[in-house]
Amino acid sequence: MASNLLVYCCLFAVVAVWVTAEEDKLDAINVDEVLGNDRLVHSYLECVMDDNDSKCTKEGREVKSRLPGLVKTGCNDCTPKQLERAIKTLKHITEKHPEEWKKLKAKYDPTGEYTQKYAETWKQRGVDF
Repeated sequence: MASNLLVYCCLFAVVAVWVTAEEDKLDAINVDEVLGNDRLVHSYLECVMDDNDSKCTKEGREVKSRLPGLVKTGCNDCTPKQLERAIKTLKHITEKHPEEWKKLKAKYDPTGEYTQKYAETWKQRGVDF
């Protein structure tokens, strides 16, 4: 019985480490550095707008893979750190790159369903959709 408990504890620890590692993949991206460099911003925007991954870095592919979930949930299931980074990024894109923002919304929320659903939530976070 004790050996089963030990096995379950070890299995739980492995899963917890794996999940944490998955959540932290984007931590390597220095959001302030990216947002402070128009070339990098445009590179990420090209990646998430492209239908394939030919214009994406490894980090860009990760951002692109998570974007639909972020849109669908309004980042309500984001960790505090993820939410902070999302707010910073969305503020920058909506304020400094409004044309690209329109294109992003057209691609990832073509019916406007999620924009309408979460507009007030994002407004309370300081992001004007």
